[in-house]
Amino acid sequence: MGVHDYPKLTQKASEAMVTLVSHRSNSTETDSENGDKATPLFPLRAAIAFMGILAILCQYILKVTLSVAIGGMVKPVPQENSVDETCPLPGSANTSSSNSEGGEFEWDEVMQGYILSSYYYGYAGVNIVAGYVAARYSARWVFTIGLLAAGVFTVLGPVCASASPVVFMITRILVGTFSGVIIPSMHVLIGKWFPENERQRLGGPIFSASYLGTVISMALSGTIVKNLGWYSVFYIFGGVAIALVIPCLYFIYDEPESHPRITEKEKDFLLTHTGRDLKESKEKKELEKEDEIIRNPWPAILTCPAMWTHCLIGIGGGWVNYTLLSELPTYMENILHYDIDEAGLISALPYLFGWMSCSIYSFLTEKLTRRGVHIMTLFRAWDAVSCFGPAICFLALTFIDCDVPAIITLFVFTMVFRCAIYGGSYLNHIYLFPRAYGSAAGLYLTLGNSTGIITPIVTSAFVSGRETVQQWKYVFYVAMTISFIPYFVFLIFGSVDNHEIKWEERREKRRKQKTGP
Repeated sequence: MGVHDYPKLTQKASEAMVTLVSHRSNSTETDSENGDKATPLFPLRAAIAFMGILAILCQYILKVTLSVAIGGMVKPVPQENSVDETCPLPGSANTSSSNSEGGEFEWDEVMQGYILSSYYYGYAGVNIVAGYVAARYSARWVFTIGLLAAGVFTVLGPVCASASPVVFMITRILVGTFSGVIIPSMHVLIGKWFPENERQRLGGPIFSASYLGTVISMALSGTIVKNLGWYSVFYIFGGVAIALVIPCLYFIYDEPESHPRITEKEKDFLLTHTGRDLKESKEKKELEKEDEIIRNPWPAILTCPAMWTHCLIGIGGGWVNYTLLSELPTYMENILHYDIDEAGLISALPYLFGWMSCSIYSFLTEKLTRRGVHIMTLFRAWDAVSCFGPAICFLALTFIDCDVPAIITLFVFTMVFRCAIYGGSYLNHIYLFPRAYGSAAGLYLTLGNSTGIITPIVTSAFVSGRETVQQWKYVFYVAMTISFIPYFVFLIFGSVDNHEIKWEERREKRRKQKTGP
C-alpha cells in the first residue's frame, strides 16, 4: 500500500465507524416523517462510554508502565541486608538473567521513589481545575487534549531520561498533569450523558478500566523491556494514546444536543432523564452563567461534611491502590526474586481480578436499588468491604512471610475487595452536588490521587538500602491502618442528600433581602 492510498484508507475507516454507530433502517420514509436521523445499532452514550473505557485504560497504561520499566532502567542498588532476610529464590527464578546486570542509570532507591511519585504531582494537582473547566467550558476538549499531550510527553520520556533524572521527572509531571484531566472530564460527561439509573451500572466498567490498563501495562511492560529495551514501552504506549485521540474526537461531544449524529429519540430521552428537557436546555445554559453553584461552588463544597467524608474514603482507597501500583513490581523482584517480566505478569494478577469484580459490584448495586434498597445502605455495605477487606489482607501478609502462593492470593483479594468502592460511594459527589459535580469530582480525585505522591516516598523511607521481609511489613501496616479508619467517619457523616439545596435557599434568601418582598 502506497502513501497515496492512506487518505482512501482513512476515509473507508471513517465510513465504517459511521455505519457502526448509526445504521439507517429500511423504513426511511417513516424515519423522515418522524424527523429522526437514523436508527442506531446502539445508543451514542454507549459509544461515549466505550471511548471513556479506552481513554482511562490508556491513561493507566501510561501511569503504570514506569513502575515495571524502572527495573530495566536502573543498575542494581547494593543492599545492607543479607539474602537470608529476603525470601528464598523461587524455582522459576533466573539468577543469571540479563536483568541482574541492570540498566544504564545509577539511581538509588530514594531517587527512584521521587521519580515514581513525580507523575502524581501533576496528576493530583490538576484534578480540581480540570473538573471545573470541563464542567464550565468543554469536557470534550479537556478530555482529548489531555490524552494527546500525555501521549506526546510519554514518547519524549526516553530522551529526557537520558538527559538527567530531573528532566525525566519534569516529563513525568507533565504526563501526570495531562493524564489527570481525563477522569474528571469523564465524570462531567457521565452527568450529562447518562441517566441516574445507568450511572452506577456504567460507572463500574468505565472507571474500572484503570485496573484493566494496569493489567495490560504490568503484563506487557516487563516482556517489552526484556526483549526490546526499556525505551520501547514509552514509544509503543505513548503512540497508542496519540492514535486514540481521533476516535475520541469523533464520538465524544459535550452534551446530547450538540452531537451531530445523535437521534432525536435518544436526545429527548437523555434531556428528560438527566434532569433537563429539550425546550429548556438552551435557557438553562444561559442561566448557568449566572448560577452561583456553577460559577463558585466552593463555599458549598468546602463546608459540606459529607463531601469531606467522601474524600477520606478516596484517600484510604488511593493509599491501598498506589501502594500496590507503584511498589508491587519492586516487591516481586527484590523480595520474592522474580525476573522483571515474571514480576510484571504476577503483579498484574490482582488488577485482572479487580477489574472483573468492578462490573459485578456496580451491577449488583443497580439491581438492588431497582428492588427498593436505599442507595445509602448499599454505599455503607460496599464501602465496608472496600475499607476492611484490604486491611485484613495486609494484616495477613505480615504473618505469611515467604509463602509465595498465599502472598499472591492475598494481593489478588486486596484488589477484589478494594474494587467494591465502584458499587459503593465512588460517585457519591454526583449525589451531593448534582450540578457542581465537576468541581466536587476534582476535589475528590485530587485528594485520593495525592496518595500516589506520598506512597512511593513512604515506602522508600522504610526499605531504602534494606529491602527485607520485616521492612516491608511496616509498609503493609501503614496501608492497613489508612484503609479502614475512614469508614468510621463515613458511618457518622456520610450522606447522599442533595447539599446544593441549602446553598440555593441561602442564595434565594439573600436575593429577596436585596430586592425586597
